[in-house]
Amino acid sequence: MPTPTEQQSRLLTFIGTTPNIGTTLLALAASVRIAEQTGKRIAYLCLNLKSSKLHRYVGVDDPHASLDELLPTLRNEDLSQEQLHRAMHRYHNQSELYILFGNRYRETAEYYGVEELTHLIDTARKAYDYVILDVNAYWDNAGTISALLETEAVILTTTGALSHFQDDYIAWAGMMGKHIQLSSKKLYHSVIKHRGGGLYQSRDCREQLPGEALPEVTIPPTLYEALDRGELKQWLQTGEGSKWLTHYCKVFLPELKHIEKSKMKGYKLRWLHAFTAGLTKTK
Repeated sequence: MPTPTEQQSRLLTFIGTTPNIGTTLLALAASVRIAEQTGKRIAYLCLNLKSSKLHRYVGVDDPHASLDELLPTLRNEDLSQEQLHRAMHRYHNQSELYILFGNRYRETAEYYGVEELTHLIDTARKAYDYVILDVNAYWDNAGTISALLETEAVILTTTGALSHFQDDYIAWAGMMGKHIQLSSKKLYHSVIKHRGGGLYQSRDCREQLPGEALPEVTIPPTLYEALDRGELKQWLQTGEGSKWLTHYCKVFLPELKHIEKSKMKGYKLRWLHAFTAGLTKTK
């Protein structure tokens, strides 16, 4: 069980301009890499309120708990850190990444209010070092609104399709952003390149989008195949998947660069000690 800390965790929200473009894939893979590189406790909260499929991606056929099972406790605003942790799925026994699967029942999506989900986010941020929020592309639900109100940083994903990076962005982020003071957050945007591509390049998208540009993300064909088999976890651990997004997170989490430098410094010191010890033996 996580130990509460006085310093609240880092909150990051992933949101797409358009549904079904790979935002959840990007958010989950980034969470995996953050957990691997930091060794910290990571909470991944799926705030998709309409029939979340995240559990199928990672090969969990029957999740023991999910967001919908916490709803009564959230309504009473008495969710404890222990209760939340018990509802989380541990992604891997060698990783401190914990996943709360989203609402599985489309008909109950309207049962959630901003107050309930804000309570969930507050509980998570007190118990984990980082909290990753994965929300729906549409802004007319409590999951999206509460995540964007509470978060410290927003990663907006889109594709090279004009209707995505221009029309959908204007219709949602451009219209609603003012009401929740989106400009006060640290903003990033990322272009996801799908098979078949699009007419427009990443530079065209960046001219339309706010914030700092993150590296373009290409979804390999083997990733689609892994999703169909429910083997996203295995794909991220082997072959080309083991390197996917390895350097991506360092752009929006500068502390990862410091961790890498510390590891390299430790490696150099160990190498130096071994080298000097070898010289001593030869004398």
